[in-house]
This record gives sequence, structure tokens and C-alpha cells, in this order.
Amino acid sequence: MKKWMKAAGVFSVAMSLLVGCSSSPATNGGGSQQAAGESKPAETAAAVKLKLGHVWTSAEIHSQAVEQFAAEVEKLSNGSVKIEVFGDGTLGKDKDLLEGLKVGTADIWIGGAGVLSGSSDAAKIFTVPFMFDNQEHFNKVYDGEVGKEISATIEQQSGYKVLTYWDRGARWLTVNKEVKVPEDLSGLKVRVPESPVFVKSFQQLGAAPTPMAFGEVYTAIQQGVIDGQENPLSLIYSSKFSEVNKFLVKTEHVREPIAMVISGEKFNSLSPEQQNALMEAANGQAKKYVIEQVDKGNSEFLTKLQEEGMTLVEPDLAAFQAKLEGFVDNQFPEIKELYEKVLAAK
Repeated sequence: MKKWMKAAGVFSVAMSLLVGCSSSPATNGGGSQQAAGESKPAETAAAVKLKLGHVWTSAEIHSQAVEQFAAEVEKLSNGSVKIEVFGDGTLGKDKDLLEGLKVGTADIWIGGAGVLSGSSDAAKIFTVPFMFDNQEHFNKVYDGEVGKEISATIEQQSGYKVLTYWDRGARWLTVNKEVKVPEDLSGLKVRVPESPVFVKSFQQLGAAPTPMAFGEVYTAIQQGVIDGQENPLSLIYSSKFSEVNKFLVKTEHVREPIAMVISGEKFNSLSPEQQNALMEAANGQAKKYVIEQVDKGNSEFLTKLQEEGMTLVEPDLAAFQAKLEGFVDNQFPEIKELYEKVLAAK
């Protein structure tokens, strides 16, 4: 009896194993097959890589903010977008970088917004001299409805997508001659960005404006090719212009924002979530960092530049403004409407 029960047990186990094997999915080449009706797990798409180019050295605060932006994009997009940063003019000068957005050598450019004037008439507004009363007025414009209108017009005219505007601080003049009134500029070769508004405004002030790529400026002053340049204090300090210019003139003539733009075609190729990640990162912590550093840095950079031997000059700003009276009406009537909206946004 015991032998019979033992045999029956063995038979039962064997049958169970046989049934189990017959109900298992078939295999091909040793790999298990997906059960019917069961969906395959989605494959992880490769991250989109975007090349961002700028001309600043790593010591410049905007260069540091760009690194924060890149990290934030990757975080907000859950790794689906990675920003590859090429600084210090590695991918070319500002003008080359903007052109690169159209041919694919770069995807995102960040720099002085006035450079966009080569692609959009509306962008001429960025470098109109003595347009803002103060920093608060500047913020109201570029963080408000007027800023949105400027961006929309630029996007329509250029094909670029504006991601954000960052603060830069007012522009000061550095030269090797004391400049207190416009007449003191007579004949001085002053480097200006490749922007028609910069060129025309310095011509009206009596100087000899000389458009030149930023990376060439230090050597040009050192060799006497030009007499000076104008830029925000942070850039004057980080670029060591105190080594080649003696006078720091507090003109604060232009408050030009930093613009970050992406190829419109590239932006439209991204998913809505990826687009949102770019916009949020561009207007998030990196932008706050720039605001804090520009505000904090203005007094610090001024002190450091004076310690390095520069002489501070307080010019007659009323005389400069009088010299530029009617500038927009006479030279750039195409932006008159935008200009009036900026003035009204105080």
C-alpha cells in the first residue's frame, strides 16, 4: 500500500510539471517571448543635445549662469535635454553664432541683445541710449508686456525663439583720456558692438565708433588701434581693461539686456515638456543669480577697478542726452512706436 501511494505521488508531480511546461510561452533561441496581450516596455529615447555658444570667459558672471541653466534644463527635462556649452567664442563670434542657429552649427546663442538687430528691426530697441531712468524701469519693460511684444516681433522677423532676457548692468566707457562732455569724444576711436544703433549714436556724440568682435578689443586698445570701449562693469573687470585704459567714465548710456535665443525650427522640434523645461530654466535660478551678481557686483567691481589704477570720471550726462535729442525719430523711425512704449512703462 505504501509503495502504491508513493508511486501515485510521483506520477502526480510529474503531471503537474508537464502541464506547467505546456502552458508556458514558447521560446526562440533561448529568449522568453512576450505573453499575448502584454505591452512591451517603452524604449528610452536618446537625450536631445543642444549646443549653446557664447563669447564670455569662465570668469564672467553670465558664463557661470549659463552653466546653472544647463544643469537646470537637464533636471527639469528628466534628462531628455542636455545642453552642451561652448564658451569663450569656441564656436565663433556673436554674429557667427547667430548665423549658426540657421545652419545647425549651434542651437542656442546668448549674448548682448543688440546683436539681434542684424536679424530684426525690432531688436534695434535694445541699444537705444539713455532710454531708461533706472534699473527698475528696465525690469518693468523686459519682464512685462512690452518685453513680450518685443520678443514676439523679433520671433516673427527673425525666425528665432526668444527664451529670456537677463540683466547685464549699465554700460560704462573706458578710454585713455578724461571724458566729461560729448566734445571730449571728438576723434576718439571707441569700439562698439556690430549694431547700427551703437554706431549711429556714437557718431552723433562725435566719436569714431569702430565695430569689432569682442575678443579682439583688449589687444586693439593695447596696440593703439582703438582708444577705448564701452561695456558693463562686470565685463570691464573680468576682461582686465584696467590694464589698457586709464579712465572709467560713468556714462551708463545703455542698459542692454542679455538675450538667449534658440533656433525656431529646433524649438518646434522639441516636445511641449522639453520646451517648458527650456523656458523655465532660462527664467529661473540662473536669471536670479545674474540679477544678484550684477547688483552686488556693481559697487565691488567699481572699487576693484579703482584699486587697479583706473580713474573714475563723472560726466555731464545732461550734455550727452542733449546731444542725442531726436535720435530715434531721425535715425530709426521704424522703432519709434516701441520706443514710446518703453518710455511709457516707467
